[in-house]
Amino acid sequence: MQKNNFFLRWVKRLITILAVLSLVVLLFSAFADRVSPLTSRYIPFLGLFFPFILAFNVAFGVFWLLFRQWKQFFLTVVVLFICWASIRTYFSFHNRTKNLPENCVKMLTYNTMSLGRHHRHTKSDPNPILQYIVEQDPDILCLQEYVAGWNLPEAEIRRILKSMPYFCTYPNGLALFSKFPILSSRKIPIESNFNSSMLAELDVNGRKLTLINNHLESNKISADERNEYYDLTKDWDKDRWESFTYRMYQRLNPAFQLRAKQAVTIRRLIDESKNPYIIVCGDFNDTPISYSRRVIKGDLVDAFVESGSGMGISFNSNRFLFRIDYIFHSKNIKSYNCTVGKLKASDHYPVWTYLEFL
Repeated sequence: MQKNNFFLRWVKRLITILAVLSLVVLLFSAFADRVSPLTSRYIPFLGLFFPFILAFNVAFGVFWLLFRQWKQFFLTVVVLFICWASIRTYFSFHNRTKNLPENCVKMLTYNTMSLGRHHRHTKSDPNPILQYIVEQDPDILCLQEYVAGWNLPEAEIRRILKSMPYFCTYPNGLALFSKFPILSSRKIPIESNFNSSMLAELDVNGRKLTLINNHLESNKISADERNEYYDLTKDWDKDRWESFTYRMYQRLNPAFQLRAKQAVTIRRLIDESKNPYIIVCGDFNDTPISYSRRVIKGDLVDAFVESGSGMGISFNSNRFLFRIDYIFHSKNIKSYNCTVGKLKASDHYPVWTYLEFL
């Protein structure tokens, strides 16, 4: 009997230690975006796994509640409260606004994966991405991985998107189409071989807007590696998983560091903007708890956090499911009904929202 009691006490103690350690890890992951990847190579990865770490701790909280371990349950609740800002960044809960203000502007950002690999556009077989854009009828459209091709020459794309007569494009696949005049535009000199950002000034019904469209450093995970990850999620193999995670670290860490530098450059331009209204959008290739997102966002508002619902997963390839596409705006703009569209014509989903200029 005494041996059984001794064993149960040790089991309880080990579970408590594990629970406390998991709460510590949760705190580190919730605030991982405060640490630059240029300073630490490992903490940014905790932010990447935040939802899984959170789920583990919520399960512990339910366990303590069921067994009426009130001290441990209270401690879990306190830590979850401390992490609430990060939780809210990952999980948004808003009802849709039915009666929108009349002066709203519809904004859409989309990484098109070369317009669905240059799928041609005909009446009988329309390009799904261009068809979606036409149906959504945005006022401002920012595209990443925009590449015209033999099946889809730029003149044809402009004809299809004729409702937005103002446009500018830049190398490395950035494009801006607008119903409002583009006063100026330029490429932002971020450090990258393949990715890029651009800044444009628009006149939106007499309001001067600074718009920054981004495609930040890609993680360069190959199609074979994505397929390998997909296979591992179906058929667990310890040795293959260890090899895969090491290779992912070798891929992701340099990308984290480059995006940190890019974010600082973009943040400086935001701070230097003379225009009263600011929108920053695009494919950041980073999750909601990441250094680059936090630096770029600064005092801007995340449209999905303000008016979206759910996790807002915008990348959809091989069970790599993350929110990495964003629309940020200055506080004198209000967003409504931020939505992640479910068009599977690219490895990203489109993101759009209604914006009211106050």
